[in-house]
Amino acid sequence: MKFLDFQAEVEETLASACRALGYKDAGADVSLPPNDSYGDLASAVAIRIAKDAGRSPGDLAVEIGAKAMDLARRTKYIGGVSPHKGGFVNFGINRPRFLLDAINGILAGDLGTTREKGEVVAVEHTNVNPNKALHIGHARNLVLGDSLVRVMRYLGQRVQALNYVDDSGAQVADIIVGFKFMGLPDEAPPGAKYDVYCGDNVYSRVTKEYETRPSLKEKQSLVLKEIEKGSGELAEYTRGIVRKILAAQLSTCWRLGATYDLLNWESQLVHSGMWEKIFESLKKMGYVRLQTQGENEGCWVIPDPDTGEEKVVVRSDGTAVYVAKDIPYAAWKIGLIGDPFGYEVYSGEQPGGPLYSTTLSGGKAKVHFGGAELAVSVIDARQSYLQKIVAKVLDKFREGASRRYVHRGYEVVALSKKTASQLGFGIDGEFVHMSGRKGLYVNVDTVLDRLKEKAKAETRRRNLSEAEGWVDEVAEAVAVAALRYELLKQDPDKMIVFDMDDALQFQGDTGPYLVYTYARARRILGKTEGRPRITLESAAKLGKPQEARLAKKMSMLDLAAETAGEFLSPREIAKFAHELAMDFNDFYESVPVNQEPDQDTRDARLALVDAASRVLAEAMRLIGVPVKERI
Repeated sequence: MKFLDFQAEVEETLASACRALGYKDAGADVSLPPNDSYGDLASAVAIRIAKDAGRSPGDLAVEIGAKAMDLARRTKYIGGVSPHKGGFVNFGINRPRFLLDAINGILAGDLGTTREKGEVVAVEHTNVNPNKALHIGHARNLVLGDSLVRVMRYLGQRVQALNYVDDSGAQVADIIVGFKFMGLPDEAPPGAKYDVYCGDNVYSRVTKEYETRPSLKEKQSLVLKEIEKGSGELAEYTRGIVRKILAAQLSTCWRLGATYDLLNWESQLVHSGMWEKIFESLKKMGYVRLQTQGENEGCWVIPDPDTGEEKVVVRSDGTAVYVAKDIPYAAWKIGLIGDPFGYEVYSGEQPGGPLYSTTLSGGKAKVHFGGAELAVSVIDARQSYLQKIVAKVLDKFREGASRRYVHRGYEVVALSKKTASQLGFGIDGEFVHMSGRKGLYVNVDTVLDRLKEKAKAETRRRNLSEAEGWVDEVAEAVAVAALRYELLKQDPDKMIVFDMDDALQFQGDTGPYLVYTYARARRILGKTEGRPRITLESAAKLGKPQEARLAKKMSMLDLAAETAGEFLSPREIAKFAHELAMDFNDFYESVPVNQEPDQDTRDARLALVDAASRVLAEAMRLIGVPVKERI
């Protein structure tokens, strides 16, 4: 993509101009100006060095700009240099050459993906306890993590997409208590999804029963011990139930467009011996200590050097807490401990390729995981403190290891009052925070089904003669687009208030707007008698500001991707896609394409439409928004 080529030319020209004028250490930082009237890139170098040079920023900008203009004559994409009295040096694009190369490059397949293979990155996300269906809060984790995987692969990194399955925790034990000690059926009713049945019926009934039957809670401890032991009838039964729940959960993940490379099982991590090795090392270091008095008496704790707070890692009964299990997992991810696992294919039905699973019984698959140069853990921001503890422990094993273990936190998802009402919840405020304990949550499949139902009605209204299967397929795509985009467009560090009606709008900052815009562009290409092609001569005819903005924006996808990768925020791609869609629609409504009488101009505009639609499709793919040729 050509905008970064233009930027590189500007930076080199600016640096050369400064060196030629004697400002050897001036630097050459450039940025996008506040609006197009100033140019396409701007530098504040004159402002930065004016004081030391004993010059006014404006005079210095004129001097640097004149030298840069002289040097720019030998460049390909710099079309002009203009100093500003405020001290900025502005650079404009050589429009015909830039348009020609940008459009032809995209039409030839240059979408920024031809990069050298980079570092190995492990991205862990989703991680839903296998006792229930995914709710909309889990969906934010999934969408953020899956989009990070896509963006990092686009940037050339070798990504391992990991999904951690907590198959030995208390919530799994609660399901087994319901089946084995309360007599609840371990088969779902006809038509019910298995994960929904286990979460909404079994788990909820068991937790309520604990309140009136304390003795039942003892059964949970019994089940946990059997699971931790890993052998015997109850442990085997639990494994079967967990796999049925996980299969149902994965169907939802795949419906949302997320796929994984590897399932990591907590039970296998426990039995691998990794924690015992790390625990013994921490004891020798003196980093963990046995508390002999107070509320943590008999527990092994890690003292926080910043706050003095003690975090229990091993309870007085000898069982390890969650963070103690996360420490060896983190160490495995970045190669601080040997890999105890084998690997086997868990599912060959996953869209896009096989899904592997860890095993302790010598897997046959010739694949390798762990040992990544960077590990990104997509985990709720409420777990930030525990993630800091994990990072500090890693530093004890290798200095600087915590820099290779990154927590990508995110805030919660709430429901708008209107959406909560549509889903059967009565609330007093403008939005409601979800709570599993209070029964205030909504499953992802429920939301997708409601979105699809609404989208189907609108799709049918627009396409009265289309077959039912086609309408259903389009409605599903619109529903997925609506949910994924809505969960991604906000900064991860901010709470989302999800509203179904707003998310489904075909105008505005929504997923359906992107789906609609792409289909609109492809419809233009399908109606033409010309063909998308451009020459330097016809590129010079594309002089309207809407054409220039669209060409410039579409050539900046890799710049947006680099920003998204740097800040671990795929929101940058969502923002880019929305801005590109707006620029395209502004172009479409202002500039004739198929009605243009001059054939060369018409063909050049068709080439611009074709290229812009391809870039939009790639941006949509990076955030998991489905692409449809017609809607």
